[in-house]
Amino acid sequence: MSPPANWRAPAGWRTRLRRAGPEGWAARALTGPSAPTADLYIANACADWLEDGRLTRVAPTVFATEAAYLIMRHDARLAPGFARKTLVYFIDDAWEAGPRDPSLARFVRGKLALVERHAARFYMPRADAVVVSCAALRGAAEARARGAVHVIDPYWSEPFADLAHFDRPGTDIAFLGAQLHDQDLRFLLPVLEAVLEAHGDVTLTVSAGHVLPPALAAHPRLRRMEGLRWHAYRAALPARRFHLALYPLRATPFNAGRSANKIIEHAVVGAAPLTSQGWPPGEAAAAAGAGLSLPEDPRSWAAAIEALLGDRPRMRALAGAARDHAAALNRPDRQRALWTALLRPGPPTGPKIST
Repeated sequence: MSPPANWRAPAGWRTRLRRAGPEGWAARALTGPSAPTADLYIANACADWLEDGRLTRVAPTVFATEAAYLIMRHDARLAPGFARKTLVYFIDDAWEAGPRDPSLARFVRGKLALVERHAARFYMPRADAVVVSCAALRGAAEARARGAVHVIDPYWSEPFADLAHFDRPGTDIAFLGAQLHDQDLRFLLPVLEAVLEAHGDVTLTVSAGHVLPPALAAHPRLRRMEGLRWHAYRAALPARRFHLALYPLRATPFNAGRSANKIIEHAVVGAAPLTSQGWPPGEAAAAAGAGLSLPEDPRSWAAAIEALLGDRPRMRALAGAARDHAAALNRPDRQRALWTALLRPGPPTGPKIST
């Protein structure tokens, strides 16, 4: 990939990938072309900018306008030499706490340390502005950032589900958390096994990769989602429908930095969300009557699930309120306003580079 002819590196500017070394090679090895963060925090909301050349995607997690340069999480697949006069840095994970969090798999901790933490420590003091995905990350960013720190919510361009699936018999429960949330799900597994045994019209769907007890894994109404790359997952998700979506989050340093993403994702599949107390987006949804926020106690989750299985009108009402609440968060105009101010896109010029 070669840069447009008018791109240049201002004197004195350094990019992290200019220096050879094991960290740069490791970061590239630990990352791939799939970039959910980039889609959810700029590419979905500013798709027309990418089409008409106001915004250029020069790497999976790197974007540029004529005036500015946006690094999202890391620059591990960026060719050396790209630069602009203004640098903006974005991150949506607890980059300092995550590498020290024993609840995460060793691979995840290693990647966070070698890629995201390394990039954040390099770019935050150099960036003209830093953007994070939730208020919980603001303080850590302000401690390192040279410029102003901003907070934005993710944006899904997929349509939200209607509630027609509530008119059909049966109840579909889902856990859409990625494999890194394996420990978060663990305390709920006996509850979910008991629910399947007690209710013959309930199915449970779990995202790919989770380790389940043998009896639950072999249950005839246990469904495993196919392991898909991000873009294939996005394409498949709007066709799926669930009635309840579970998002247990243990009170860990990494989970403290979770954004409102799952609130919006659950609206795409039409589910009423059950989330953990202590997670601000879940507590905000519960306060709005758009979900339940529950303590880390199997009995509380079992009671809540059983109550909803016995009260379908309430379950449906929660799902409808959750969809409305998610719509208030899922605002492309807010992202566009922030990126307009920080990246200063010029007039349309025609598409340049896409990845």
